[in-house]
Amino acid sequence: MKSPVQALEDLWLQRARAFRKEVMPYLGYMGQSGFPLVISLLFISSALGYFKLIRDIPSNFPFTLVGVIAVVPLLCWAPLRTWLVKADIVFHLQLEARMGHYLYHSFRRSLIMTVILAGLVLLLYWPIYRQGDGEAAFWMLIVLAAVLRFANSWGAWQERRLAWPGMRRLMRLQRWTATAAAWAALLSREPWMAALFALLIGLLLVLLYRLPARHAFPWERLIEEEERSRKAIYLFFGLFIDVPVMPSKSAARSYLSWLLKRISYRHANTFVYLYAASLIRTELGGIVVRLSLLSALVVYWFAESAWLSGWGAAAVYTVFLFVLGVQIEGLRRVHSYTVWRHVYPLPDGLRTDSIVRVASRTLAIAALLIWLPAGVTLIAMHQMPLQSVVAPAAAIAYASFVNPGRMKRKFEDGIDED
Repeated sequence: MKSPVQALEDLWLQRARAFRKEVMPYLGYMGQSGFPLVISLLFISSALGYFKLIRDIPSNFPFTLVGVIAVVPLLCWAPLRTWLVKADIVFHLQLEARMGHYLYHSFRRSLIMTVILAGLVLLLYWPIYRQGDGEAAFWMLIVLAAVLRFANSWGAWQERRLAWPGMRRLMRLQRWTATAAAWAALLSREPWMAALFALLIGLLLVLLYRLPARHAFPWERLIEEEERSRKAIYLFFGLFIDVPVMPSKSAARSYLSWLLKRISYRHANTFVYLYAASLIRTELGGIVVRLSLLSALVVYWFAESAWLSGWGAAAVYTVFLFVLGVQIEGLRRVHSYTVWRHVYPLPDGLRTDSIVRVASRTLAIAALLIWLPAGVTLIAMHQMPLQSVVAPAAAIAYASFVNPGRMKRKFEDGIDED
């Protein structure tokens, strides 16, 4: 018979395996969506910008500020996956004193992940830092980063135990501020002064953590955090496929809602208005907006570098539009399981035409807006008018004339999941 401690550790491992098994199918859909290709393009563009920076760093480059912005978030970030559920408060409350054994794997997992990420960023920052006036050696940066990383894990756990949310937020702000100050001191001052400063503010924070009321074991806080983590993961997978466990949410998005007023109130526009409003107000609209902004930024970077005489930006632009088009086509599944559309006397063909119309026009507008910064850059900075015109013209023509017919054929062939 297993001891309670061994049973708790086995429970953690069992729940971790169950969650991995649960999300594994979604990884395949993510791979098929073109997302890995987008990540590869982001990696390439970031690498080009990074090597360009370290090769020619400006004389007024803010070494300390960049170091704080790049490293401190990874030193302060302390995620904790516990796999706890609400029922654990009932069934495992009597084991509260031994829950430290259950959380052992959670803390180890969190530390390993954050240490690796912080170490990678620190390795990338070091070639930049050594070109400045900083006096700290590389091993000093590693030592202080490790100390701050472990101190933040301890501080984050103390914050989870605090009884009052307001005090928890205040202590988290103080922890982040103290970490940023200690790290900035090491980057800009003599190492011994930075170490002494970090020690003093660390002792002060330890005293402050002892003042507020605390729980022995923060059941509710850990369960809430676990639910939020699961929701974030499934929301990410929701970018690529419908996730049944995720409830749908709506947002007003007033910066886009004015577009609905441009749709005339006619019988033929019933479904047009419905799906335009659904695109604007559902999570799909947020995905389209964020992906469009990201696409515009990456395409602009490639245009600014004039990679492959400007045609590299056009190639990256094409890839992003393909991914964006796949996401916009998810509009056809928004009202797949609603009953009302079978009740009202509206022909289903009108619904199909309306979805195609909204999706195609959205893709055409996004194609124009995504390319706009890159097109201006190619003309103004590199005098490449041909490259700046061909890509958006081809994309808008495809979205306006080719894509509608392709989507209709998919509906007619039964690919739609209704």
